[in-house]
Order: sequence, then structure tokens, then C-alpha cells
Amino acid sequence: MRTRLLVGAAVAFVIGVIVASATPGPLLTHDDIAYLAMGRTIAGQGAAPMAAQPPYGVLYPALLAPGWVAGLDGHGMIVYARVVNAVAGALMVPAVYGLVRKLFRDVAPGGALAAALVAALLPAGLLTASIVWSERLLALLVAVALLALARARDAASLRSAVFAVAIGTAMYAAHPRLGPAAVVVAVAAAATVRNRGRRTVAGVLAVAMAGLWLVERARVAVASAAFDDAGTYDVADLASRRGLGEVPQMLQHGLGAVTYLVLAGTGIAAWGCIVLAQRRGDGWPALAIGAAVLAVAAWFLTGVPRADKWLHGRYIEVMAPVVIAAGLVHLRSLRWRPAVGVLVALPALAGVVAAWNGPGNTWAQSRSPVMMFGVEVSGAPYGGTAFEPGAAASVAIVVGLAGWVLARRRTEAAAAFLVSASLWGAHSGLGTLDELFDGTAAGQVAQRLDPDESIGEVFVDIETVSPNLTNAVAWEVGFDDSVTTRTDRTTHLLLAVDAEPPAGSTLVAEFDLGTLWRLAGE
Repeated sequence: MRTRLLVGAAVAFVIGVIVASATPGPLLTHDDIAYLAMGRTIAGQGAAPMAAQPPYGVLYPALLAPGWVAGLDGHGMIVYARVVNAVAGALMVPAVYGLVRKLFRDVAPGGALAAALVAALLPAGLLTASIVWSERLLALLVAVALLALARARDAASLRSAVFAVAIGTAMYAAHPRLGPAAVVVAVAAAATVRNRGRRTVAGVLAVAMAGLWLVERARVAVASAAFDDAGTYDVADLASRRGLGEVPQMLQHGLGAVTYLVLAGTGIAAWGCIVLAQRRGDGWPALAIGAAVLAVAAWFLTGVPRADKWLHGRYIEVMAPVVIAAGLVHLRSLRWRPAVGVLVALPALAGVVAAWNGPGNTWAQSRSPVMMFGVEVSGAPYGGTAFEPGAAASVAIVVGLAGWVLARRRTEAAAAFLVSASLWGAHSGLGTLDELFDGTAAGQVAQRLDPDESIGEVFVDIETVSPNLTNAVAWEVGFDDSVTTRTDRTTHLLLAVDAEPPAGSTLVAEFDLGTLWRLAGE
């Protein structure tokens, strides 16, 4: 079985690399560039010439740092980052396989491996793996944390509990939004040694709190070194903007995330949640971590101006591999009446909720570049260009029912079908990512900045120019040739659209969010 696991992981890695290399970019939103800049700072190559950024985890930049140490250029770093993402996706295979076998001892090795491959090859994971984001790492850590907890429950030893705590701490190190989920892991780990006395339980919790504190200190140190700022907001700052009056909106956002999981998971994800709930002692950590992720999504998206927050998937998707794998390995045991409810009625209801949720027609606007089985990057079913909740629900029902019919014969057959649907969905999503890239600041810079333009050093006005544009220009020109304070080497200026350039300057490029000028005499 070990050989089959290695083959499965290798297949997931190769597919991840192929999909990642087929996408344009990087998209170079502030997420991408911040991770790259933090990795560069960790590698000892200086601060980033950009404005302060939101709080990001330090684990993913630490994985990017060796690329900078090795002397890779901008393009090389993108390739390296995509390989890191593909490795995280490949490791999902043994992690989910081990988790399924540990939680459900009646599942055959072949079925567990098939479910692990589906979990590792969800379109959302494949497509975000092409972007310099930590999403694949987050999903992997969630699966590994649950596997560590399952083993800790069996061992009931201090060592196994502390190891689970370490993985939970790594979740927080990967991204601050997994902080509440990390606390859940710590509590669950402490519960595995409760028979050893209160002091042992208190010791495990103390180790967890110390680990989270150290991670936060490291995050602040790296962010301050990279951006001269610990983060543009913190928990207290966000909490001050979210009073009781926003609770209904938070509930709507949470409902939107659940709706997304039902639609994008074709009902199989919902069945996985039901299966985990029935396991009680084995399943509650997964559901508790999912609830923590859901609460953060609902809370954070409140007050954020983005079109996709009423049907948001990016945060909740870290749970998708686990719940879909749990649902898939038990799909054959789903009788026809419950199947109608879980695979037909739930997605249909989710389509109605998606049509109702949110103010006005939000579907014509751009959406998050993520997806799973039934919902494409733009939010549309395969090949579409605009989201339509009824069509998305229809696709979810068809895919879910087809998977169930095949699973009645053999789990591996259903897995093969779902992997095919994933690959088709990823292929469909590549076209939307092309269009998305063209509309980003990075796409504009790549299209409009003349490669023959001789730039010695560009001053980026981070006080008035969009962070995305300053990031894209800094990346295109090079970190070392981009500054936030003019020097004797400065030959170009990146200014706001309405800013007055110095006398004699020549307009080099005009973007939607700013203008690039060549100084007189340069």
C-alpha cells in the first residue's frame, strides 16, 4: 500500500504542477506579493518597497525563503512557489488517507486512497496552487492536525498530545485566520490526556498558548522588517468595527459559506459532515475546527467590500478535503431516500439561498478565483461566464447523483468520476483566470510597461497609489530597484492618476490606478 500511496502522491504533484504552469501570472494581488516579500525578508535580503500589509502568517513565507537564498529571479520564484504548492497538494494524499483509515476502520485501503486522491485534486486546490497563496498549505495542515488528534486519542500520551498542539500552532503560523481553529486543536489535544490529571491537561494548554504567542511574535517581527508595520489591523481593531448591529450580516455571510460548500461539494461534502457528526468522539474535532473556520469567515467578511462574500468559498475550503473524503468513503452506504435529501434537496435549497442571499444582483460582478466540483472560478457552472444559482445547483445535483450511483458499485469508480470532473473544472477555470489576470494591476503592468524602458530606480508613492499597483510595479521592476524614498539613482516615479509630476517629466505608462513618469534628463 505504501507504493500505491507514493504513486498517488506523485500523480497529485504532477497534476498540480501542470495546472499551475498553465496559468498566467502571478496575479500579484497584495496577497501574492506580501508572501513573496516576507519570504525575501526572511532570507535576509531586505525590506519590501511597499505599504503596510494585512497580517499574514510566517510559515508559508519561510517555505518560500529558500528560493530567494538560492538566488532565483522573479520568474524563478513564481515557479518555485508553485512547486511548493504542488508539494503541499501531493502530501494531502497520505494525510487524508491516514485520516480516513484512522477515523473509519471499516473503510478498505483502496477506497481510502481513492478518496484521498479526490481530496488532493479538488479544482479549488489546483487553481489556487497556481497563485502565491497559502491555501494548499492551510488545507494540508488541517488534515494533518486531525490525523495527529486521531492518533493522540489512541495513544493518550503526553508526547502525542504535544505533537498535535505543534501542528495546531503551525496552522496559526500559516495564517492568522486559523487562530480559532488552532485553539480547537489545543483543546482537543488536551482532552486526549485528561485521564492523566488536571496538571497534564493544563500543561498541554500552556504549551499551546506559549506556541501561539511565539508564532505571533515571529509574525510581528517579520512583518515589521518587511513592511515597517506589524499589520494594518489586528483582532481588537476588527472587533471595534463589528457590533451587535452587524450580527444579522455575519449570519448571512456564514450562511453563504455553508451554501458554497453544499453547491461546490455537490452534497457529498454535506454528507461527510453528517457522517462525522455520527462518529461523535472521532468526528467532533473536525466539525469543531470547521465551525471555527466558519465563524472567522462570517465575522471577517462583514464590512469588507467584495462581491463574493455572499457566497464565499476561499476560507471554508480548507475543510473541503476532509469532509468530501469522509462523504465519499460512505457514499455507497447512503440509501436512496436520504440520498434524495442530501444530494438533491440540499443543493436545490442552496441554489435558492444563493439567489436570495446578498443585496441585489451580485452575480454579474467578479468573484473569488476558487472553485470545487460544481461552481467555476467566475461562480458559473462549467464553461459559463456569469453566475446563475439555479444552474449551479443543477450541476451540483447531477455530479453528486452520478457519483452516488457509481459509488453504489465501487468507491473507486465514483472517485475516478469525481477526479475527472475536477480536472475538467480546473481546465474550465484556466480561461477565467486568464481574464482575471488581464484585469489585475499585474496584468496591466505586464501589458503596458515597455520592456525596453531603461529604469534605474523607480520611486513608488505608497501613500497615494493603490497597493496592488505599487506591488505589481515593484515586482516587475525588481524589489532592489524600487524605493519609497527618492535617491540619486531614481529615474522614474509611480504617482497617483491625479498627481502633478515634476517639471520636464515624461509620461511612460498610464494605468487605471496610477501613472509612471520618467524624470527629466533620464
